[in-house]
Amino acid sequence: MKGLISQRCWAPISSEAERSAGGGSGLHPLTFDVLREVIGRLPACCSLSELLGIVSHAAQLLLPSLRLAVLLRQPDAALEIVYCNPPTDEPMLRVQVERLIDQGQIAQALTHGFSWSQTPTAGQWLLSQIATQRRIHGLILWSVPGLVPPWQQILGTLADLTALGLEWLMGDAQAMRVPPRVHLPLIPAFDGAIPAADQLTGLAHRVYFLRFLQQAILSSAPPCSAAILLLDIDGFQRVNQELGYEAGDCLLCELALPLNGALRSQRVQAQLRVMEHNIYFARTGADEFGIAIAGLTLTERLEELAAYLHSHIAEGFLYQGSRIHLSISIGIAATVGAGETTHAHTLLGQADTSLKRAKQLGRDRYALYEPGREETATAHLRAESLLQEALRQDLFSLVFQPQFDLSTDRLAGAEVLLRLALGDTGAIPPSSFIPVAESTGQIIEISQWMIRRVCRQLCAWDALGVAAFPLSVKISAVELSQPQLTEQILAILGAEGIAPHRLHLEITETAIAQQESQVLANLKALRTAGFAIWIDDFGISYSSLKSIKRYPAHGINLDREFIQDLERDLATRVITRSILELATALGYPVVAEGIEDVGQYGLLRDWGCPIGQGYLLGRPIDALEFQQCYLTPAAK
Repeated sequence: MKGLISQRCWAPISSEAERSAGGGSGLHPLTFDVLREVIGRLPACCSLSELLGIVSHAAQLLLPSLRLAVLLRQPDAALEIVYCNPPTDEPMLRVQVERLIDQGQIAQALTHGFSWSQTPTAGQWLLSQIATQRRIHGLILWSVPGLVPPWQQILGTLADLTALGLEWLMGDAQAMRVPPRVHLPLIPAFDGAIPAADQLTGLAHRVYFLRFLQQAILSSAPPCSAAILLLDIDGFQRVNQELGYEAGDCLLCELALPLNGALRSQRVQAQLRVMEHNIYFARTGADEFGIAIAGLTLTERLEELAAYLHSHIAEGFLYQGSRIHLSISIGIAATVGAGETTHAHTLLGQADTSLKRAKQLGRDRYALYEPGREETATAHLRAESLLQEALRQDLFSLVFQPQFDLSTDRLAGAEVLLRLALGDTGAIPPSSFIPVAESTGQIIEISQWMIRRVCRQLCAWDALGVAAFPLSVKISAVELSQPQLTEQILAILGAEGIAPHRLHLEITETAIAQQESQVLANLKALRTAGFAIWIDDFGISYSSLKSIKRYPAHGINLDREFIQDLERDLATRVITRSILELATALGYPVVAEGIEDVGQYGLLRDWGCPIGQGYLLGRPIDALEFQQCYLTPAAK
């Protein structure tokens, strides 16, 4: 055979040569696994398309950005392109082939076995002979940026294997005699129980991802590290539930595409100072992706990479004319020294712990692994169990903070707040249990409990002949993404005998930004049903003005950050007064939250702010105390 297959193809998988393959040689840690698997598959090939598909798939497992064109000799001795991958690049590859013919490069490759060049017009490419001792069958054109010299031999080996496969298809069984150990299951067979690539996204399978990660760990030695980033789509289960599994599959592919493109960019490779073949991207779960990196010397750049990946999906994705916004949480872990982490599953577990922490911190962010975080993850599970127990034992309670008309100092309404107390533990602040409830989805059941109790309290006050006033209840982002939200709330109100206009539903601007189309549909349905919609924490988001222009709101809650700086910051006074004037012009009532001293109260009243709330006016108290303080004849 004119081009000999490298003898390292026959080396045992555990050899030192292969363990260091990801290091100084610049080769992919699974190079020899993949080559052996190709050899093992060749005897089973029954058609030219199957043979070329195996070779192409193997090449792209090693170099994902690679393009290839296979040129075979026809009966008239002319070369014809019989295979291209990706197929969409065929016109470009044909133009490149014609250019190489004109330059004499094709003839040179047919004569000498290979031709290698890099030109501004044709890019970087390698021509490899498809040849055995009997015959030159044709050429393979490999086109890939950043190809380092060792890969010329590897791609040449794949071309030699293609020639062997052609001989086999033509009836020369002798050409397929290879050492028996090649057929050992060194990696799962491409056509076995575990496919080489995910059928939906085309990314590598989890098994291959773990093999790559294991090799990266074994070949890493200071100052080099192996690293992993686990990416999980936030709330993806709701996409399947609300839009259907077909939409979910489509969005998975749409998400994988820009992420894969980002990882293959020269910017990322320069940022991390690693070659493309040292970055491995795979689908590791239903809505989870993994990135493994070998030979990394700048672990501090992993956070920059995570932020860069977030930016690549920020604009959302179009599906059937609607823009769907997906967010991802990312967990990051890396080996920190020789012998510290020796198994892929250990590093994977550390990344998973970091991923859970990112979820707990509010999703749509990344978190680095920190030793001891396993205890935190356990604490999260305990908190989840405690919330479930609190629901079963009815341990939640409600408090009411009054809201006043600032022009008359009369009661204008109240905000309902959730509280939780557990036996010896005592009161647990909402900032501790609400994020857990949102991350687990328990917030839906808790919110339904809360609305039901609010309705019953209104009925109790109605029975006392108290003049009707609205109660404000927060609706979380998780609830707003539920397609049946309006029906569920109306069912509760109907069962308790309360009209929708008695409740003011508060939503945050950040909640609006998540799954915008579904949220907008819910808000319109809620308003049509008779609920008053209030934008909570108004002013802390860049999209505040868009919110009051686009969304069906009845009023806004001015965030306490503006109120607390009113007396000492001129810019805050100017902004706050401008917001009040704008709201008045648009016909939106405003609730100023967090009024804590007389000076703030005086300024807001002078500027015409209609409603105020805060510790100066009244602290959150339980229903009975609220009734005694504000609803009795003596209180009036």
